[in-house]
Amino acid sequence: MAIATREPVVYHAAMRNLHLLYAGDSPAGGPANYLLALIAGLGDVRLTHVPPGRKLKPSLLARSYDGFIFSDFSRGDVPLASEKAVAEQVNNGAGLLMVGGWGSFSGPFGSWKGSLIEDLLPVRCQKNDDRINLAEGLLIREARRHPMFRGLNFDDSPVLIGLNAVKARKESVTILEALPMKNKKGKVSVSSRGYPLLVLHADPARRTAALTTDLAPHWCGGWVDWGKRRLKLPVTDAFGVEVGHKYAAFGQSLLRWLLDS
Repeated sequence: MAIATREPVVYHAAMRNLHLLYAGDSPAGGPANYLLALIAGLGDVRLTHVPPGRKLKPSLLARSYDGFIFSDFSRGDVPLASEKAVAEQVNNGAGLLMVGGWGSFSGPFGSWKGSLIEDLLPVRCQKNDDRINLAEGLLIREARRHPMFRGLNFDDSPVLIGLNAVKARKESVTILEALPMKNKKGKVSVSSRGYPLLVLHADPARRTAALTTDLAPHWCGGWVDWGKRRLKLPVTDAFGVEVGHKYAAFGQSLLRWLLDS
């Protein structure tokens, strides 16, 4: 049973007075379930969720946040005054994460090129539609170890099937790459050159990141099932999602880094 609302929803689960603003994906009951469940699993975050199709009003930004997530959320729904308010908070230490999708980066419903939000990210958006859809799959490769993923091995991670093709800035660090795979007459090969998948700002004091694939189907492919142990994570009291334990560990490690918790 989905929550039939497109209004911003505030989830009260504060234990450490952390506050996260998540703009995008869907109301609860749709693709947003995966991020909502990962956030709920942290257990110490007060969440404001703004579904697509609603404006990110400046009034929502009158208070301070510890982190911001934009995932499949159109730039057209973010007034300039709200962009400026987000930029001010990020420049003062709040975290910022953009997650891939048709409404992210330079996707057809995103159009973040030239925005104040793009200026904050460790990647540059393309001028044109940047979607890459690859039925053969994209293999995840760890380009550099990062403390947030301590104990997590990416050698057995599933393939992805899509992402936004962005360009990492000079002042960035690429943690994960996605390598295109080809299947020619039954022989599978993997390209040695990949797309940026997870990119962070090079300055550890700036918690800005770009995850260029989605955290929900379809682009993430089997990633939601990564891990032998199955976890049931609640979204609301009425329903939740079932995911692999390594997917949950990845997502929640990234969120803790974003919130500096």
